[in-house]
Amino acid sequence: IGSSGRQLKLTATEAETEALARRFSVLALSNLKADCLITPTKKGEYRLVASFSAEIVQSCGVSLDPVEERITGDVTVTLLNSSAKKFDNALEIDFEADEEDFEYITSNQIDLGEIIAQHLSLEINPYPRKAEATGEELGYKIIREEDVILESNRKNPFAVLKSLKHKT
Repeated sequence: IGSSGRQLKLTATEAETEALARRFSVLALSNLKADCLITPTKKGEYRLVASFSAEIVQSCGVSLDPVEERITGDVTVTLLNSSAKKFDNALEIDFEADEEDFEYITSNQIDLGEIIAQHLSLEINPYPRKAEATGEELGYKIIREEDVILESNRKNPFAVLKSLKHKT
């Protein structure tokens, strides 16, 4: 890696993208590319900053038609030497939302493809839906956010009883 770090551009092969599509249970995955920069921070520690993009095809959750999406993401991971474990004696580890991820390095090789694949999987839409899907295909109606009545506009079902209280 060197003292100034190392810049890498990764492009997944067709066989790799097919294997990832099977792994993530999607119809197709293509054009997976990543730009990575690895820089040393402390002795035995490195920082990986990467951005990736891919094109993915999934089945619509309503109509089962193919849905195409472009996925992009950014990764920042601290790579720690496994001999310098921070949490050896800890039974419970608390994480903050803004904390960086970390991975342990067990040899002098870093599997950047696996790190990118893991972060790619987190960006995949778990409920893909085609824009034209209405839900009527399955006999259901999809409720959109604008269809929901706000709490302040909803009528109280007991308002009728309140008016009867004074009449008796």
